[in-house]
Amino acid sequence: MWQGAKYSIERKSIPAVGELKAQMMKLELNFDNSTNAECSTSAPIVGYAVLPAVHSRPKLLDLYCCGGGAGYGYEQAGYDVTGVDIEPQPKHRGNFIQADAIEYLKAHFHEYDVIHASPPCQAYSMASMQFRKAGKEYVDLIDITRRELIKTGKPYVIENVPGSPLINPIELCGSMFGMRTYRHRLFESNIELKAPPHPEHTAPNAKMGRKPKDGEFIQYVGHFSGVGLVQEMTGLYWLGQGELAQSIPPQYTKYIGEQLMVALSLHCR
Repeated sequence: MWQGAKYSIERKSIPAVGELKAQMMKLELNFDNSTNAECSTSAPIVGYAVLPAVHSRPKLLDLYCCGGGAGYGYEQAGYDVTGVDIEPQPKHRGNFIQADAIEYLKAHFHEYDVIHASPPCQAYSMASMQFRKAGKEYVDLIDITRRELIKTGKPYVIENVPGSPLINPIELCGSMFGMRTYRHRLFESNIELKAPPHPEHTAPNAKMGRKPKDGEFIQYVGHFSGVGLVQEMTGLYWLGQGELAQSIPPQYTKYIGEQLMVALSLHCR
């Protein structure tokens, strides 16, 4: 059992960009026996963090989880996932806690090995642009979420849409995973992540929310048509239209989760 190990690494080769960036460049990670992970004495250096290698199935906290699409991908990658959302999520099929994401994070971060957060995206998404131009304001929780995640000292991932103020994110696209959608999403982390090759976009998009014609890719936002197509494509058969429109393709988080597994040396020999 890992007993209160503490690591710190300074990555001087990365240029500082503001106070938050500086905090990310020098990050202390605290591991204690409040989690169930058993660790070896070796600790690989990856990205911004020095982390212990652990043996058991790691616990991942999925904040702002909605219907649990992201969590399903992390489950496939080998994590024990708990989802948290301020709204009831009757179609969430895994471990779910209804709570304020930030308050839960502050109180329970020590119970988890890795933390994923998907703060609301409406302040930056293309789908809500017309409403923002008309004067509607949306809550933006990215900055406060990042600040609280940094305080935990845990490995974390923040997901949001293109145009959101994530720091040095990678971008994932459905075409990278053979999906019939582009659905670009950004992923910021204090662990170094890499994106797969980004295929050229040759297929046209169907109109936003419309069922695609032959040869078209679907944009499933809002009250979209083509629920069955999206369920089959993502594997999220238990989610309805509303949950799918808010979901992250689990192919994305499975890919992210597998990289985290390697980075954290969670697959011990």
